[in-house]
Amino acid sequence: PGRTQFKVVIKALSPKEVTRIYTPRPLDRNDGTFLMRYRMYGSVTKGLKIEILYGDQHVAQSPYILKEPVYHEYCDCPVEDPDVWQDMMSCPSHEPQITKDFISFPTIDLQRMLKEIPAKFSQTGGAIVHYTILDNHIYRRSLGKYTDFKMFSDEMFLSLARKVRLPDVEFYLNVGDWPVEHRKVNDTPGPVPVISWCGSVDSRDIILPTYDVTHSTLETLRGVTNDLLSIQGNTG
Repeated sequence: PGRTQFKVVIKALSPKEVTRIYTPRPLDRNDGTFLMRYRMYGSVTKGLKIEILYGDQHVAQSPYILKEPVYHEYCDCPVEDPDVWQDMMSCPSHEPQITKDFISFPTIDLQRMLKEIPAKFSQTGGAIVHYTILDNHIYRRSLGKYTDFKMFSDEMFLSLARKVRLPDVEFYLNVGDWPVEHRKVNDTPGPVPVISWCGSVDSRDIILPTYDVTHSTLETLRGVTNDLLSIQGNTG
């Protein structure tokens, strides 16, 4: 009965603002909880009003008010101070996995990387992409034959650049299905840092969540196959 009786109404807080907001019906997780989702196709500057109704009655603390600007995914409006943005997003001060992965690299020699990575990892079967972020613009060059999945890494970085002003940075990303750096820390020469979507206990690649998790988050409600939450309400 929850699927038919709960109703969600989301609209701009100010009557002077109008935006299109897609609100599918709630997902019943069959444990007494429901998932309420929405996707905006325009931004609002004053805020949002979210009403959750059971019949004609408000549920819990409804209506919920989100004050100040609320942006849609493709709004190009980056926060200038990354520290402010990280605080707003409640980002942890550090990620244990990233910290662990970087232990292999007490120092980073960019000149060595520039010389060695294209030569070592971008042969016929290579899947390395060289990224540079400068003045919040994304630049890249593909190294090797199998770099088509750069469309997903492009999507990640472009999405971030729309949300926050990124620091100037340069790095190599492995978009293939296998880790590439297998040298040990005490080898001569030692390993070089390559960011990857995959890894193993025997490799030194720096691991990010795989692209399909990020893609499905950015594209939520653009299609059922892109919405990881849908499965929670359709398990049978």
